[in-house]
Amino acid sequence: MSDASSRRGRDTVLTVEKQAGIATLSFNRPEASNSINSDLRRVLAGALDELAGDRGLRVVVLTSAGDEPFSVGMDVAELATMMPADIEQVGLQLRGIHERLTALHVPVIAAVKGSCLGAGFELALHADIRLARSDARFGLPGINVGLSSGGGALGRLQRVSGIGSAAALALTGGVVTAERAFMLGLVSNVATTPDFWPAVQQLASHFVSLSPVAVSETKRLLRLAAEGRVQDAADASPKALARCFAEGDAQSRLQILIGGRDPEATLH
Repeated sequence: MSDASSRRGRDTVLTVEKQAGIATLSFNRPEASNSINSDLRRVLAGALDELAGDRGLRVVVLTSAGDEPFSVGMDVAELATMMPADIEQVGLQLRGIHERLTALHVPVIAAVKGSCLGAGFELALHADIRLARSDARFGLPGINVGLSSGGGALGRLQRVSGIGSAAALALTGGVVTAERAFMLGLVSNVATTPDFWPAVQQLASHFVSLSPVAVSETKRLLRLAAEGRVQDAADASPKALARCFAEGDAQSRLQILIGGRDPEATLH
């Protein structure tokens, strides 16, 4: 699919651009600080369904358009008009989006600028890797206005940052800086504004260079372990390694490495 055909209009709540195996999904509700409303949930779910079937895809970057914040969370004006049964459906929709993110066969990078709060933070937690600009802020402030997590992300938060840190974030509604998020293991790197997008692009390009079979198998094993199925992950590892040779290009890559035909070849 060409760039032109894969790019959604600027008037939509989400822009999708594909280039050289990289799909960049950008929240585009600047008038609402990229808060997540019904339109954004619907379009994001549809975009992820489309990407799940794209065999040329190598990496997904989840971010915000322009210089806008990643997302301040749920659209509270929309929530305030809903009945409890409708609110439950919102939670189910969010959970479905989270499951789509984790089920993708390629790595997902959350490139976070500015506020990453509430449901926006929950989305970022379901990326494989989170990169933060130095002005990024993370938290679950919903409890301060009587809200709990609706998309099933608290277990994910515990696995990422530990039980104590997760409880402190979820129960106090506190917001932490990018530097503190790095210390808690919530993000893997923090970059200044000039260095941020080049760092995102460099990581995305690295994933494009890797064997898609090896990446997919590694994601699958990590997902099994994260779900508490550690023994299943261990049992599946030998066949996963064999698949890297049978269906991937491990043998040819190793031959290049040991043969010295590619001086740039490295093991990561």
